[in-house]
Amino acid sequence: MGLKVVLFFAGVILLSSVVVFVIERRTNDGFVSFFDSIWWTIVTISTVGYGERVPASTWGRVAALVTIFLGMGVMGTVTGRIASFLMERQMKEENGLLDHAGLKGHFIVCGWKREMNHVLYEILAANQDINPLEILLLNKAGSDEINAVRSDPELKGIKFVNGDFTEERDLRRAGIRGAKRVLVLADDLNAGDLQQIDSTTVMAVMLIKNLNRRAYVCAELLEEKFEKYLRLSHCDEILLSRNFSRSMLASAATGTGLSHVVGALLGGEAGVVITTRPVPEQFVGKTYGELHEHLEKEKENLQLIGLLENTGNITARKQEALREAQKNPDISKIIPELKGVKTLTANDPVINPPWDYPVQKYAKAVVIAGSYVAQAQGAS
Repeated sequence: MGLKVVLFFAGVILLSSVVVFVIERRTNDGFVSFFDSIWWTIVTISTVGYGERVPASTWGRVAALVTIFLGMGVMGTVTGRIASFLMERQMKEENGLLDHAGLKGHFIVCGWKREMNHVLYEILAANQDINPLEILLLNKAGSDEINAVRSDPELKGIKFVNGDFTEERDLRRAGIRGAKRVLVLADDLNAGDLQQIDSTTVMAVMLIKNLNRRAYVCAELLEEKFEKYLRLSHCDEILLSRNFSRSMLASAATGTGLSHVVGALLGGEAGVVITTRPVPEQFVGKTYGELHEHLEKEKENLQLIGLLENTGNITARKQEALREAQKNPDISKIIPELKGVKTLTANDPVINPPWDYPVQKYAKAVVIAGSYVAQAQGAS
């Protein structure tokens, strides 16, 4: 239908230009060339006319009247089409029906949490390199829940796809092939038991990794027994949320106050946070002690407490390690190296290693950033 309107519009312009040019060219100095006639037709149809060219003959004016009425109809149709397209696009966007398959480098959040706003706040706080415009939600939440998120000024611009994150079609609509990072939540909208929720998570990760092996995928599990399936699916990061909650409760029960320490380090509200920082390239292959000494001199007030090895996409890490192992001319060493490749674990933490521990390639520094001393002194 859109093509028909365009062709009709072009036909009106061409026919009107020819008729007026044939009638006016011998007696009207305003229509010396055919381009003058085309210019007059376009201006007459799209505006009220500039008045620099006016048909002088009776038949020329008749042709002008016909052009004006036809132009009004054509312009009304065109503007109506444009308005309809924009309204339809807005409605699709609001209802999560818009196709975002062409997106690149974005962050997909699969699933829903009851306090979704706070989850997104934490994501943005922990990932300073992204903004709300780069986040896309893929779930089946109702319009009220989604509107509550999207109306938040701090989350303005977040995209939404209404769909099932275990369905390939919906993942493609969310632009899974171009996604940089994916977070799969233990979906609160899933009415099943814990096992069913975790099964859905595993199924989603398997499909996501099949569609985009380069994406960094983090998944939330409720039960530890499903962890091995995510490992087999090359999930880059696994969060056992219930285990963590139980550990925090157990720590609180001991009366040591450790839960407050962990809460302060993870929450960041106290001005101090545990995080990771890239290791400067010149320290790869050097010792942990040398890296520690370097960070102590930084102005950021960083306290090194360990390393996080094999960061990034674990599939890419294994492929690179495999290529390096195959370059070894000593056949007796190839088999042990290949076994080492097989056992590579994504995001493997090394806490408080000895000073002579070597800093590996693709390792990140685990640091405590900031200070809580000033607030503690103020309270005393």
